[in-house]
Amino acid sequence: MSTHTENGQIEAERQLLTTLHEVSLLSSRRFNLAVRDMGLTRTQWMVLYQLYLNGNQSQTEIARALSLAKPPLGKVIDLLERDGWLTRRRSPKDRRENIVALTAKVDPLIGPLSKTVSQISRQAFTGISLKQQDLFIRRLEQIRENMRSSLEAQQHTHHHQSINL
Repeated sequence: MSTHTENGQIEAERQLLTTLHEVSLLSSRRFNLAVRDMGLTRTQWMVLYQLYLNGNQSQTEIARALSLAKPPLGKVIDLLERDGWLTRRRSPKDRRENIVALTAKVDPLIGPLSKTVSQISRQAFTGISLKQQDLFIRRLEQIRENMRSSLEAQQHTHHHQSINL
């Protein structure tokens, strides 16, 4: 590959990652504006919706599904538990693990919040066909998996380097 082509590839990758970051920030802002009257942030809603879609989960499972670090997720769960949105209990399989479950307080919000998510999604995908959306989502999922694998490999290498010091 020529240097010119490599530079173009690097610039395209940089632009893609920058744009993805900007889209994430914009969607967060848009969602936070929509739900602020409910007293929830986008991250809090993501945790609640993850549990709504997938049932009770450990904090580790939630962190992985939402690509959140465990300490900040723990703080979000603390607030949601304090406000009565969810409960935590020790896992019967592993006492070190907490299982998180929704409370009935969430039930009346699921419909309106799902509608808000749909509205934001429709606005975001205006002018993009369903076929293009599907292809785009598949590519983003591949990027996400590439990034997860890279992160896990880097963490593994860092862990082993720390042990050898």
